[in-house]
Amino acid sequence: MTSRNSPSILSLFKLTDDQRAATTATDGTISVTAGAGSGKTRTLVGRYLALLESGVPLRSLVAITFTDKAAREMRNRIRAITTDWLSHSGTAPDRELWQEAFSALDAARISTIHGLCAAILRAHPAEAGLDPVSYTHLRAHETS
Repeated sequence: MTSRNSPSILSLFKLTDDQRAATTATDGTISVTAGAGSGKTRTLVGRYLALLESGVPLRSLVAITFTDKAAREMRNRIRAITTDWLSHSGTAPDRELWQEAFSALDAARISTIHGLCAAILRAHPAEAGLDPVSYTHLRAHETS
């Protein structure tokens, strides 16, 4: 977690007032809807990083997009900003937090709704009333 005296990773972002409000909201789940090129991905990336910075474990976060391209873009932006922050961050606790986040990013739940559903069904086929063998093909359809 970033101390009150340390700069925030959000200092790397140029956010509008509405984007900053969505990025820093503390009342739970948010949904971002807007037109193309309006900064949705930037806002979601900021939100994701703000939650990590506040101490939320990466495995507790789920980011859902509509397209595989958007999911890849989001993951790539998180990776790039984390790398930039690591190259400039001076405090040891911050470096440890962001190094751990960077290392775990490939396992982050950033996907399309289809990818999330496929992962849930693969992990819990019996609970969903499915034959586990029949759903092994879902691996080919999961997005990262």
